[in-house]
Amino acid sequence: MAKPNPLPWDRNFLSRSPMFAPLYPAARKLAVPISAWPNIEDYQRLLENAAVAVRSKSGAPIRFVPQGPKPATFEESYEPRIFLKGEVQTRCENWHDFFQALVWTTFPKTKAALNTRHYFAAKERTSTTPSGHHRGALENALTLYDECGAAVVSCNPALLKMIREFDWKSLFWHNRKHVKAELMCFIFGHAMYEKALEPYTGMTANSVLLNTNSSFFAKPLADQLGQLDDQLSALFHNENAITAPQDFSPFPLLGMPGWHRENEHETYYDNTRYFRPGRSRLGVKNAD
Repeated sequence: MAKPNPLPWDRNFLSRSPMFAPLYPAARKLAVPISAWPNIEDYQRLLENAAVAVRSKSGAPIRFVPQGPKPATFEESYEPRIFLKGEVQTRCENWHDFFQALVWTTFPKTKAALNTRHYFAAKERTSTTPSGHHRGALENALTLYDECGAAVVSCNPALLKMIREFDWKSLFWHNRKHVKAELMCFIFGHAMYEKALEPYTGMTANSVLLNTNSSFFAKPLADQLGQLDDQLSALFHNENAITAPQDFSPFPLLGMPGWHRENEHETYYDNTRYFRPGRSRLGVKNAD
């Protein structure tokens, strides 16, 4: 049985924050009564009405199914079950799993890519480690992105450099007009969407930084999402691209203009407990 949610169902959750923008196309297709949570059948209809078939990399069609008992075998575990059978265990009346369903609908190729890497990493671990309990850096990185990941897209290399160098005030305040015109942040992680229901200073995503061209910003949202799904899935299928949590760039989400009412004031960016200085991260992943 799902645990009680601290927040009741809110059909108008999209209006709570611009952070939910990537979920607009999927969420608006949920035809449910204003007082009711979507159910597993509602989630499944989203997949069935998708423009392309949503499958795991084993070829199994993705299906949302009720959460089962504690797995007795490796094959019954969460990620292997998705890879082998396409079954995504889902709790009803639960924000975390609600957003999981929407992300599967929005970024199906990337979710399948993450699941594939998870499956083979876990299979290797359980075959070589007697207890099978000690997850490595790769599995930790995949989980971090799945739960709290984001993609930061820009046609301006200088803006991406500021992110890598943790130069937050220069980025968000002194280059504010450039950020508004030349940089977009797309949240991927379903746990981060859950946090966005009640945003708080401190929200930080594990992001990948993607170079693009200026034409990206003129595209309709659906086209942007499709392009991002292709780029992110290719990135995660590349076994040399993401191997550890350090491959991600921390990104303080509420620094984005318009994402928090207090960031209209310069002093908001003087909070070094949130906008922390830090060492430069690895290079930007080229997404052109």
